[in-house]
Amino acid sequence: MLACFSGAELVAGIPLYFERHYGITVCTMPKLTRAWGVIMRPLEGKRFAAVSRETKILRVFAAQLASHKLFFQAFHSSLPNWLPFYWSGFRQTTRFTQVLDDLSDLGRIWHGMSESARGQVKKAEKTGLTVIPCGIEDVYRCECESFRRQAKKPSHTEFLLRNVYEAATENGNGACFAVVDREGTVHSARLLVWDDDRTYNIVAGADSELRGSGANSLGVWHAIQFAAQHSRALDFAGSMIEGIARFNRNFGAKQVPYNYVMKAPALVNCYLQIAGKL
Repeated sequence: MLACFSGAELVAGIPLYFERHYGITVCTMPKLTRAWGVIMRPLEGKRFAAVSRETKILRVFAAQLASHKLFFQAFHSSLPNWLPFYWSGFRQTTRFTQVLDDLSDLGRIWHGMSESARGQVKKAEKTGLTVIPCGIEDVYRCECESFRRQAKKPSHTEFLLRNVYEAATENGNGACFAVVDREGTVHSARLLVWDDDRTYNIVAGADSELRGSGANSLGVWHAIQFAAQHSRALDFAGSMIEGIARFNRNFGAKQVPYNYVMKAPALVNCYLQIAGKL
């Protein structure tokens, strides 16, 4: 990582992760990491002074990172300022997640959900579906099912997903849940990780042949209730896919933009746009 100090005091840092593709080094993000970017200590003082200091710190990082020919990072929504990176030759595209930013009143959240979402939750409960803790293998299987409907595969392996899960649970910040019927058949499953500020819906999926059971909606409602016990907000780690974004909004989640900052030769940018990666 890169770190910025004021004297002996650490004031900011940015994690860096590198992969090699066809012999070329790419500064990018680890799989299953939705947002990263510069992390700063709270900036004190009047607004103009705080913004000026933030800009100075970001310019230092941007100048250092400009030497990388291939750089791709999704900055967390808490840092909207990417202008110093623009000055250093980086480009940006806006992406979105969906967030329930106040979990303090579950009754308010329930009434703020769409009629369709509430109806699906009630339907699942009436048919005897329940939510139970599960293993990471159930989550990965359901995730693969969801990708299979799109004729795709997850970009990560079950081994990687298990490593993330075990690291989170060792610190008391991760859990898996499955929605099952009376026979114990898994209809849907998800992995949640959290800190005091946010719970993140890292991975979720549903059995293709059981999609009409309402299990996915019941699983989300349980995730909201669970997250309220641990965090201030729930981040759906939302997708840019229209159907998934619409499903998340049905639970009252608001659309939150974040910056995807990149630096790459023009031909690489053209290829990524054609491939639908940007």
